Amino acid sequence: MRPAYIIQVQWAEEGIKCYSGVAWATTEEFENDHINIITTWPGKGPEEGKAPTELYYEDETMMWGYDIPDDADPIRWFKLLLLKDEDLGPELCASEFILRGKRMLRDSGKTAIALVADFLRALFNHTMYTITKARGKEVVDAMRLHIVITVPAIWKGYARQAMETAAEQAGILYSRAAGETKLTLAPEPEAAALSTLSEPGRKVGKNDVYIICDAGGGTVDLISYQIDQIKPISMQEAVEGTGSLCGGIFIDEAFERACKARLGSRWNHLSDTGKKRIMKNEWEALIKPTFVPNLTHREYIVEIPAEAFSESNLNDFCKEPIIKNGRIHFKEAFIDSFEGIDELVAKQIRMATRSGLTITGIILVGGLGASPYLYDHLKEQHGMKVLQSGGIQPTKVPTIQVTSTVSRSSYGVTYRAEFDREKHLQEDKEYDVYLGGEIVSQKEPVRFTYYEIYKEDVGGHFSVGICECDAAEVPDRRTFQVNDFCYIDCKLDAPFSSLPDIMTIDGTMAKKMTYVVEMIPSGASVEFTVYIDGRKQGSHNACVRFE
Repeated sequence: MRPAYIIQVQWAEEGIKCYSGVAWATTEEFENDHINIITTWPGKGPEEGKAPTELYYEDETMMWGYDIPDDADPIRWFKLLLLKDEDLGPELCASEFILRGKRMLRDSGKTAIALVADFLRALFNHTMYTITKARGKEVVDAMRLHIVITVPAIWKGYARQAMETAAEQAGILYSRAAGETKLTLAPEPEAAALSTLSEPGRKVGKNDVYIICDAGGGTVDLISYQIDQIKPISMQEAVEGTGSLCGGIFIDEAFERACKARLGSRWNHLSDTGKKRIMKNEWEALIKPTFVPNLTHREYIVEIPAEAFSESNLNDFCKEPIIKNGRIHFKEAFIDSFEGIDELVAKQIRMATRSGLTITGIILVGGLGASPYLYDHLKEQHGMKVLQSGGIQPTKVPTIQVTSTVSRSSYGVTYRAEFDREKHLQEDKEYDVYLGGEIVSQKEPVRFTYYEIYKEDVGGHFSVGICECDAAEVPDRRTFQVNDFCYIDCKLDAPFSSLPDIMTIDGTMAKKMTYVVEMIPSGASVEFTVYIDGRKQGSHNACVRFE
């Protein structure tokens, strides 16, 4: 097998700004724990580990990242726009950031998938330019590519498929002489856990259980892992992962509300550039990274652009917080709590306790996860050790393996069973299920065998419908709790005539096709594979279509 380049794209929302980072290595470098991180970007002088996940269109030109002018109004948050409104939740749907993103999406005349594709294309082209500059065109052209893109663990199958479609539209999976490019979508908490536990000085014990809290700008994902082997480290998902849309965006909005409330009508005097200066320069760059509201002696000073003051007087001492020389002096907290994150952590602890496990500590990662306030808050609130990621990872990263995960739902197919008067209703169809909440090995996937009877040629195509049920008690018949999840559209690679014959109860001959459906959970979604006559069907013969 040809050597390959492994390229990981980390796409994170961290609040007002969204950032993306890229790491790459050859398979040999990866096996020897040597990872390269891209730190140079178009439009950026000093080295930086990530670039803003932003797009700006002007006439026929598209700009991205640091190339976007400071006075421009870029499109951001378009990754979250891949989600349906019902999966965003009412609070995030009503968020000014999301409403603004949707408004700009409409104005651009593009779909969320098209925006993601545009950004991935620019990011991928810069990545290939960087690798080629380091290794040479001939070497790069001879290597296969394995692209890994991190996605929120709470993403459902349709959102993951949308990301895959965007990657394809971006040209990431284009045909290369070196061979087929492989694409993997990795759940963000899982990727963060592997990275954080590998940092120098981390002491990991067998059977330790860690809650990985990946707190980004929009989503907060939590998964608990139990260490089942030390050298090399391997771990399994201890309890079912949970997540919610309660990230840093809500803290940003709390700060903005506090500024609006104090300035009153003066806020309306500010231009868009002036408001961006407050949110980006004052909040995002200076206050947010060090914000700890419980420090009563600490004062947070926010400089307000002069355009907010129609009169020459830049002072206002009539109420707290005072405005002195055009600066607001905040002394009280404008963030009450991390209630949503606390609930997620408490739920993980409860589920672990019910499973007879004791949590060793919390590993805090992500953009919001870098906040000293959240670090102190979780430590005090839950009374346990909290580890915080060290940021950009060193070039030495030991290999850690996740051996199993927990299925979020129950999945199965509808089928016809032998009728039992005492058990079945006349019009009923049943479905065979794999019970959600159980541990599913990534090495030994769940597999079930089914067959179809055909009296006529199906034209070389057939579909397998997969059902989903989120209920704790799974019904033994199809009810309102059971929904269509996806369809696997398959293409037979053998003639219909080659299928084995079978005699039906009415004495006519038919064809019997036996197939196997294999399932592996991945975050909040699952991956399906179909085998026909013992042969795995590739992407050209089997396509998963989500509802």
